[in-house]
Amino acid sequence: MHTPWNMYARLGFVLVLLAGCQKQLSPAEHEHTEQSISITKWTNHTELFVEFSPLVVGKETPFAAHLTDLRTFQPVSVDMLITALESPSGQNLVVRTEAPVVPGIYRPVVKPDKPGIYHLVFYRAHPKTQEVHDTIVAGNVEVTAEEAHSHKAEAEPQPQGITFLKEQQWKIDFATVPAIEKELLATLKLHAEVKPTAQGEAHIAAPLRGRILATEKGIPTLGQRVEPGEPLAIVLPLHSSAISRTELESTVRTTQAELAAAEQELARVQDLYKDRIVPERRVEQARKDTAVLQARLAAARSQLSLLNMHQALDAKTLPSTLERFALRSPLAGTVVAASMTPGSLVETGQELFTIMDLERVWIEGRLFEADVSKVQNVERAQFTASSLSEPLALSVPQARLVTIGRVIDPTNRSVPLILEVENPAGQLKIGMHGELIVPTGGVVRGLAIPVKAVVDDKGIAVAFVQREGETFERRELELGIQSDGYVQVKAGLTAGERVVTKGAYRVHLASLSTELPAHGHAH
Repeated sequence: MHTPWNMYARLGFVLVLLAGCQKQLSPAEHEHTEQSISITKWTNHTELFVEFSPLVVGKETPFAAHLTDLRTFQPVSVDMLITALESPSGQNLVVRTEAPVVPGIYRPVVKPDKPGIYHLVFYRAHPKTQEVHDTIVAGNVEVTAEEAHSHKAEAEPQPQGITFLKEQQWKIDFATVPAIEKELLATLKLHAEVKPTAQGEAHIAAPLRGRILATEKGIPTLGQRVEPGEPLAIVLPLHSSAISRTELESTVRTTQAELAAAEQELARVQDLYKDRIVPERRVEQARKDTAVLQARLAAARSQLSLLNMHQALDAKTLPSTLERFALRSPLAGTVVAASMTPGSLVETGQELFTIMDLERVWIEGRLFEADVSKVQNVERAQFTASSLSEPLALSVPQARLVTIGRVIDPTNRSVPLILEVENPAGQLKIGMHGELIVPTGGVVRGLAIPVKAVVDDKGIAVAFVQREGETFERRELELGIQSDGYVQVKAGLTAGERVVTKGAYRVHLASLSTELPAHGHAH
């Protein structure tokens, strides 16, 4: 005999009800289950979030009024709060609360004596003079008889959303702003990289085989700034300079003679090849021998010239030891690489130092072929990178356009767009990758929010909307152009909705929690 499925379902439902009946609710949980009214209003200076039970004639009703100063998004702690129920008939109920119970939370108690529709208004006033400096209109509320209140309370739905309490907001760097209609400059986003300028990088190599000696100031370390012409290290050749010079001069003369003979042989073989006396491979071999000797002669001459140059530079500092010469910095900059120590042996051509000018750098973006005509000049731009806390605004005179390339790279069909940027604080690091946002000259008007309000949630752009004082909602966004720290929102928001600009990630974490946070105050 098979038991029907719906019988199991009914049995499971009964068990759940029994388990729920056995659980004893705490006083705080009882307060959360009671139906309440919540109102959130914003002025230019204050955010009001107030919770209270439906108003009943003759019943004392405590309010939990949370006041946040919108200049700092911290709790209001010194002002007086005046709560007023204003009736069209002129019979008003006014309650003054001198100070908050805890910073930001005021607990006025009202006891209406007549039913009707009242205008609920809160006044933020100076604690001594009672001068009102902000008026917060909460709207119309109804004062009812007890029977009507009980019937109405059963029908009120509980608000749904992400709970992030005022006590949590006040403890962190938190802020919200409304989505607004705004004119934005049309822009392009280019993949970009921070590079040294064309004249801002130098690689210092050993001109010959030798041993490294320190200068009087020592060998500069990584991160040390050097000036043009400043000695970096001294190279002591393994042989005396006279012998080295003799060997180099002898090598030049010998190679010259061998090259002359090789050239004559090449000419002779070419004549024989014309008459078909020798095969073509003899000509190719003769050409190869000639090319090898030409390269050897060029290298010997270069070494001899380099030796002469360094000895001339060191004639004043090391007149008695011509075999020693200094490696000098060709520019003002910072040592970013050093691959030797005093006493170490180095080979000819071995790279010893890399020096870069880090106070002025290039930001090079790639402008695709289809977009080249959209960018004629760049007077301002933005650079964003994961390692930067906020977008870096670029404008003259701190930044200038170096070039927009005129030759398209055949591999990626793009040209370089290069800006030279002052970097005295060093926040731009060589090799940093990011996005260069450049205007194209067009203007678009649309709904916009600050860029920092957008959270990347696994590749989806989202914002967190403050529906009420402690209730938020995750919204997926369709974004448009970005300009001056704002981004266009094509879908996902409506004008006036407030989005979290500071603390958005904390709200995101709260949305992942399956447990409600414990309230710091009763409702």
